[in-house]
Amino acid sequence: MRPSKTDQRRLRQQQKTREQMMTECRDQVSVIRNRDDYIPALDPFLESLTLSLFPNKFMDETIPPVMVLCIQAPLELFLAAGLPVFKLACGSHAAQNMGPLQLPSLTCPMIKSLAGLLDVHSEPDLTQQKVVIPTTCDWVVKFSELTGLYKTADIHFMELPHLKENERSSRRWLEEIQALKLWLERTAQRKITPKALYAAIKCHAKAFELFSRLIELKRAQQMPGLHFAIIANAFPYQKINQWIKNTTAYIRGLNPLYDTKAPILLMGSPIIFPNYKLLHLIENAGMAVVADDICSLERTFPGAVTFEDKSEYGLLRALAERHHKGCICPTFADNQRRVNAVFNILEKEQIKGIIFHVLKGCHPYEMESGMLETQLKEKGYRFLKIETDYVKEDEQNIVTRLEAFRRTCTPKPKES
Repeated sequence: MRPSKTDQRRLRQQQKTREQMMTECRDQVSVIRNRDDYIPALDPFLESLTLSLFPNKFMDETIPPVMVLCIQAPLELFLAAGLPVFKLACGSHAAQNMGPLQLPSLTCPMIKSLAGLLDVHSEPDLTQQKVVIPTTCDWVVKFSELTGLYKTADIHFMELPHLKENERSSRRWLEEIQALKLWLERTAQRKITPKALYAAIKCHAKAFELFSRLIELKRAQQMPGLHFAIIANAFPYQKINQWIKNTTAYIRGLNPLYDTKAPILLMGSPIIFPNYKLLHLIENAGMAVVADDICSLERTFPGAVTFEDKSEYGLLRALAERHHKGCICPTFADNQRRVNAVFNILEKEQIKGIIFHVLKGCHPYEMESGMLETQLKEKGYRFLKIETDYVKEDEQNIVTRLEAFRRTCTPKPKES
């Protein structure tokens, strides 16, 4: 049967969007490879990130991956079940062209881009996959409804308690972790044994050790913040042993940086490949991202899982506590620990400036920015809020603001 004109038009638009997305990837990779600090050890990560915009490539696996919308879902459980993971995250401006028309005008750019990503890749139909959605921000909660994903996909919701500092919330989240385990067992058609879970936790602990080493190098300005973003973003798209191997090779091949820049702390909305606009602009303005509080960067790992009891209950409880109490997402109601962590980093690393990145439509960070700005300025820190999205048209305005901000963060030379 011949496709209707509407279907033909949609197929042409899908093909055009795929080509634009590939162009975005090529342009970003070209910019990275033409930098003075580029090393070939970045290539495996860049290849994985490029493939992340073409998830149908991941569907060629013998076992199709489970799609995960937030880092609140412990990846150790997926590894113990023998299930690969595909993180639902997208920084493509072109993909937004395929977003559903019913999306609100001020939709979070990442959500809009993700919605377009699902629509542009109709073979295989990504809407019929297994999906895990922790209920963090409102956009994530409504994602399956906004995109029509709930009609066809097998979705497992994890109801995140938005209070951390009480026992009832801890019990509820442990129940959610136990429910996820059962769902993964049904999906994989195999039992997650304590032995397999212990091995998965140990494997992730090894990866976290390397991740911590990367953070140390970034703190000392021995690796660019952009490199850190590339490696962190690639983590959910590589088999964990491969990521460990690639990261080890990167550290061995890293050329130390000799020029130091004004150190800053980057906070706010996720930064996802290929939208590295802000990272490039910050470095070009003479500043270095030596620390961040972003869920797609340093918060990729909530920390190492510690436990004394190797029983199933003991391991699951340790996972639950690490991924709940260890998370400092602004969606939590009792989040003074997050503020304390920010001040601790600033004091320890002697950072004077904070750049707060807000994607237009990202409400949790938009609300948090004002409250944090007041507290930080009272302590004498410099604060700059950058509100943007995936477009390039605002780059010159951002550059002007960043250059002015750098002058306020650069220590004045001591008088002789």
